[in-house]
Amino acid sequence: MTDFVSAIKIVQHGTDLSADQTADLIDQMLQGKADEEVIGQFLLALREKGEAIDEIAGAATAMRRHMTAIPHHHTTLLDTCGTGGSKSGTFNISTAIALVAAACGVSVAKHGNRKATSVTGSADVLEELGVPIESDPEQVARRLDDIGLCFCFAVKLHPAMRHVVGIRRKLGVKTLFNLLGPLCNPAGATHQLLGTSTADVQKKIAASVAQLGTTRTFVVHAADGQDEVSLDGYTDVIEVDQAQQQVAHRWTPNDFGLLPAGREALVAESPAHSAQIIRNLLDGQPGPQRDTVVAGTAAALLLVNEVADLKQGAERAAAAIDAGAAKDKLDQLAKS
Repeated sequence: MTDFVSAIKIVQHGTDLSADQTADLIDQMLQGKADEEVIGQFLLALREKGEAIDEIAGAATAMRRHMTAIPHHHTTLLDTCGTGGSKSGTFNISTAIALVAAACGVSVAKHGNRKATSVTGSADVLEELGVPIESDPEQVARRLDDIGLCFCFAVKLHPAMRHVVGIRRKLGVKTLFNLLGPLCNPAGATHQLLGTSTADVQKKIAASVAQLGTTRTFVVHAADGQDEVSLDGYTDVIEVDQAQQQVAHRWTPNDFGLLPAGREALVAESPAHSAQIIRNLLDGQPGPQRDTVVAGTAAALLLVNEVADLKQGAERAAAAIDAGAAKDKLDQLAKS
């Protein structure tokens, strides 16, 4: 068993822990075997040094062991959960993308939580949209099988996190745990459209995804700072495939056949405001908010090989909105 005191000293000297060492320490935390003060010292030491790829992957491996798994029969399953932390103040773009992608026929298990560093989290906005989020695992699994879409509420499906929630609140800063959400989907998503808050985090998360393994993942970070596919300037993408290969791409609005859209047009003041934006765009209201969701959905459709390119993906996404299929998918999720 890895000793916390020794591990803290190693990290404070600027040396990275191995994946196995980190996994052992996270296991102890999530089993309630670690003192809160020691956990805080460890997390702050990692933050000061900078979390390494092996440390992130090891921590995610341990978290996966403690989460409540959602069984399903889908061979292709998408998640649009990102790391958050961009402080962009936008509406819940990735949640809207999940709805539209599901309306295009892609099976989606959206992982998420309430707001932490943002104005509104995916759980907050879905609650405003009338979706039941406090569901048992059996209900979540049934929704995924019945309608091809579910919300995996982190609080309900990662119960062992109760052992660290107190110290995380006391610390009041981002730590290793803020990077782990998109790496620990309870339904075991095979494909991820994964937004990251900085270029450095993007590289680390992409390398961690390669270690942990998915069928295919797009790890994105936009030039305007968004942890989403953006139509403001360009979006840098690291594609990670099943063979652990990483390939870089850069997307611009022209790749989607869409007009540029500034981040200021995407701001939401509250979960209720975010929910209203999503309702409006699902009702067909044109503008930068809809276009941004269309672009993100196009990326998701390309990711799962539903389309040949981003322009075709944008056309599919727009058609699903215009036909009312995306609004219907939200209604199905709310009534399930």
